[in-house]
Amino acid sequence: MFSFRFLCSAALGITLLSSFSLQANTPGSSLQQVEQTSVMQLPEPIQHLQNQGLNIVREFPVGASLKGWVVNFEGRDLVVYTTLDGEFLLNGVLLDAQGKDLTQEHQNTWLPKPGWDDLQNSHYITETSQQEQGDSKTIYMFFDPNCPFCHLAWLALQPYRLQGLEVRWIPVAYIKPDSRNRAAALLSAAPEQQAVLLQKNMETFGQPLPELDKAPDARTREQLQANMDLMQSMGINGTPGWVWQDAEGEMQTHTGMLRLPRLPEITGLPAQEHPEPVLMRFR
Repeated sequence: MFSFRFLCSAALGITLLSSFSLQANTPGSSLQQVEQTSVMQLPEPIQHLQNQGLNIVREFPVGASLKGWVVNFEGRDLVVYTTLDGEFLLNGVLLDAQGKDLTQEHQNTWLPKPGWDDLQNSHYITETSQQEQGDSKTIYMFFDPNCPFCHLAWLALQPYRLQGLEVRWIPVAYIKPDSRNRAAALLSAAPEQQAVLLQKNMETFGQPLPELDKAPDARTREQLQANMDLMQSMGINGTPGWVWQDAEGEMQTHTGMLRLPRLPEITGLPAQEHPEPVLMRFR
């Protein structure tokens, strides 16, 4: 029997699901209408997946050969496609003739966007100044403990942190096999030790750190997965992933290392000195 969990776990490539090869769990289940799409118009693979717990959020146009769908399964929003004849469902990265990633574009356009409250409810490590600075600005940073550019972003943000910036580091794990253990150790540490361990990870970047070699328990695995889902749903496809509010209070994002002259705009603080040679190319 086909399981929709496979659909959620596929990361690359295209998966074809034929309407003739799917077996529904409950053939008599009723189907919901989605916008103007009637029950009878739903492709058969979509109907089968609905019986396994799939919720359809919306349909969107793709081209002459495909239809796009935003679907939700166990609280996770995904983009999938069906062929125009309704016979096949496709899950994976869709490229055009020029090699452009259309799936990423469709995710950015059609997936429901998380808000600032979703970031506040994520699983993060807070790094602040030891001195009282009054009302400080907060930014969020998605990071992998083994990401070299996250290390550079951490270095670049330290002078701003000392001036009152609050940085909330949201760990994810995907770069190296031990990324998950390191991220789990950071998340599961006592609150007063989290920022200390984060600093050790950054200052000793690339070196073994026994206190960060901790296999995650079930709860921490769920937290890391929730962080990764949040990062992807925000259209951030790598680390470091920056999230901040601009002067008008609108949420902004950026993937990758930023040029240092942009930091005052993002932090709301005056430009700070960066004497580290490793940051020279970002000035």
